[in-house]
Amino acid sequence: MSNREIISLVLGFGAFSFILLLLFYALTALSYQKIFKAYGYAHPGYAWIPFYRLYILADLTCGPVFKFGEFEIEKKVFLWWWVITYIVAFVPFVGNFLSLIINVVCLGFCHHEGIKKVDPTYDSAVLSYISAIFGFVLWFLVLPKKVD
Repeated sequence: MSNREIISLVLGFGAFSFILLLLFYALTALSYQKIFKAYGYAHPGYAWIPFYRLYILADLTCGPVFKFGEFEIEKKVFLWWWVITYIVAFVPFVGNFLSLIINVVCLGFCHHEGIKKVDPTYDSAVLSYISAIFGFVLWFLVLPKKVD
C-alpha cells in the first residue's frame, strides 16, 4: 500500500467520522429541543448550544432540591453538575469513574424527567439512565413523540 493510498484512507475515515459526529450532534440537539418545547421553554433553539443545553435541561427538570436516595442537593448546585464532572475527572485514579457516576445519575435524572414531559405514559427509569451513557437511546424515546 502506497503512502497516497494510506493518506486517502485516513482522510476518508476522518471525513466519515466527522459526518457521523455531526449527525449524532444534530439528533441529540433535536431531542433536547423537543424536550424544551414540551416544557414551554421560550427559546428551544438553545438546545443547539452544547453546554448551555445541559444547564437549561437541569434547570427545567430539577425541583428546588435534587434528591437521589439520601442525597439532597440544592438546585443552584445541581445546575452545574456537568461542570463538576469535568473537574472531578482530574482526580487521580478514581476521577474518571466518579465523573461517569455523577454524569449518569444527573443526566439520567434530567433525561427521565424530560422524557416524562414529552411522553406522560413513559415510566422506565432504567432506559433514562442508559440514555445518559448511550445518547442514541434518547433519540428513540423522544423524537417519535408529538409535542403540542
